[in-house]
Amino acid sequence: EEYNRIFLERKKKGVDWFDLKRWRELIKYYRGGPVIDIGCLDSLALPLLRMKYPLDFMMGIDVAEKAINKMKVRFPSIYWGVIDIYKIAENIKESQIDYIIMGEVIEHLEEPQKAVAEAMRILRPNGIFALSTPLEETEKGEFDKARHLWSFSKQDIYDMLIPYGKVKIKTLGSNYFPYRYHPKVIIAFCKKK
Repeated sequence: EEYNRIFLERKKKGVDWFDLKRWRELIKYYRGGPVIDIGCLDSLALPLLRMKYPLDFMMGIDVAEKAINKMKVRFPSIYWGVIDIYKIAENIKESQIDYIIMGEVIEHLEEPQKAVAEAMRILRPNGIFALSTPLEETEKGEFDKARHLWSFSKQDIYDMLIPYGKVKIKTLGSNYFPYRYHPKVIIAFCKKK
């Protein structure tokens, strides 16, 4: 219910320029093939890809049913589903997906490593896993009230992803706006072995 409420709040405000920048960064290595946005909520990553790749299989999943229902109406050429992040492999065969996006999700999860492992199970060898998460929140609730359960450093993310393949990490942030408006985020890519 909480993420349905967040979706409705964000819908009123419209697209934030920093979210758009982050989504574009997360999809920059996509070159076609089946793609899934895990924990998509209202992400425009897949609609941005759809403009360039009109025939590729694209799916967004989240637990926020209201968000998924709205996305189905707004972007009917993309598959949208209410799927538990820890049970993706029950719905999608192993090693079937070329590109996975998990933007601003793991900091909300009780078991982030388990969610990453589940995503990696459905990713093909040489597929790309793209992840973003806030960089080193210093206090619980600093950015997203009590909804963030974890704070990650670049090393934390590297250590989480390196068992699966080659990892590339950078930070993305604004030099013009104070941290409280647009905190820096980690952008990580893992090319699966």
